Amino acid sequence: MVRGYVQGGMIAEAESLFWQMPEKNVVSWTVMLGGLIQDGRIDEARQLYNMMPLKDVVARTNMIGGYCQDGRLAEAREIFDEMPRRNVISWTAMITGYVQNQRVDVARKLFEVMPEKNEVSWTAMLMGYTQCGRMEEALKLFEAMPVKSVVACNAMILGLGQSGEVIRARELFDWMREKDDGTWSAMIKIYERKGFELEALELFAKMQKQGVRPNFPSWISVLSVCASLATINQGRQIHARLVRAQYNLDVYVASVLITMYIKCGNLHKAKLVFDRFADKDVVMWNSIITGYAQHGLGEEALQIFHEMCSSSTKPDDITFVGVLSACSYTGKVEEGYVLLLKVAFGRVAEGSVCMFSGLDW
Repeated sequence: MVRGYVQGGMIAEAESLFWQMPEKNVVSWTVMLGGLIQDGRIDEARQLYNMMPLKDVVARTNMIGGYCQDGRLAEAREIFDEMPRRNVISWTAMITGYVQNQRVDVARKLFEVMPEKNEVSWTAMLMGYTQCGRMEEALKLFEAMPVKSVVACNAMILGLGQSGEVIRARELFDWMREKDDGTWSAMIKIYERKGFELEALELFAKMQKQGVRPNFPSWISVLSVCASLATINQGRQIHARLVRAQYNLDVYVASVLITMYIKCGNLHKAKLVFDRFADKDVVMWNSIITGYAQHGLGEEALQIFHEMCSSSTKPDDITFVGVLSACSYTGKVEEGYVLLLKVAFGRVAEGSVCMFSGLDW
């Protein structure tokens, strides 16, 4: 029952049942420990860990993973060093922790003395290099890998592409016999980010012809391409499919849709997407304010800014750039300069934002 509650995310219920158990074995202790870690209650997990009559390799590894996720590497390493017996999962958990916290060189030292490496440990070390742009070391490690998994290849595609090696990324993509949706998404993302918009659209179409269902990142990439190219017809098709997949409920998708419709000159459609969301983030507000300003609709942009100031979302630097642009279109240059000075001297706080929104336009 404790395991069932933990697996269902009902940690409080699991904890209540656990303490009512007259006898607890190593499994129940370990499951409860994992539940607390899963719930982000690391200090309470450590208290439970200290109470455990028997700490097996699973419990110790769980604590290592929990500390690493919380950025507490010293405490994770302390448990790792104290382990009387380590398995490949323990080693990989510690290496992954160093990688995720940008301690790649320390991770490599541990990786080199690891007695037994598996696919996950190789891939974790590889991703450490690709994520921090150390592609020469990543390539050497990739070549040495006994098994080049799909996940490892995907990491290399992203790493090569982000470092500007788009052709080499495509060569690796074409070399792969097995691809998952992440492989296609990675290559499409690289094309989109590096200005190969037509190639991104072509690969997206090929992906679907081969029966691979697009994942969320690939939809975002191709939608961004439509925004960049201002291809309204294809953008509308993508929008319709996003609605069917219910991805249109995501605020990031909404921001990209707003940008696309604005670049295509369809401000009405952009505003419809914007108005559909009750809880808007700063990116959505910025997209619509900047878009209206760029199309010379300064008064409308300033009106939306007033609405933003009345909401729970705080303006940022990008917001003020859009507002300044709107000021120039409406001839309210003096007020714009006042705001610019506030931004330049870092004096824009909640009070000054409210004061600015209350100016006599």
